[in-house]
Amino acid sequence: MSQETAVRIGEPLLHGHLNDPDTSHAYARYAAAITGVEPMPTDNSARALATPEQALELLGSESPADVQLAAVHQARKQLGIPRAAPQPFIELTAPGTG
Repeated sequence: MSQETAVRIGEPLLHGHLNDPDTSHAYARYAAAITGVEPMPTDNSARALATPEQALELLGSESPADVQLAAVHQARKQLGIPRAAPQPFIELTAPGTG
């Protein structure tokens, strides 16, 4: 299973939902452990390897981003995945790099 990535994931865990305050939509949220990484497909898209906190920093700390970060850590605990150690931000620019 993949979506704009080159990773394999374990069984998805339904984690809840997120309501969009600007519409009447709700979005299901799932979490899964990464079980493998494949070489990146060749395309012009940017890819990055970042901790959840770095992603929040890159995307901005608007509400509901802080709520989503809390959900990441709750799902991480449920899946038995350790907290990501702080590391330099890594931009993946070519297939198989990083």
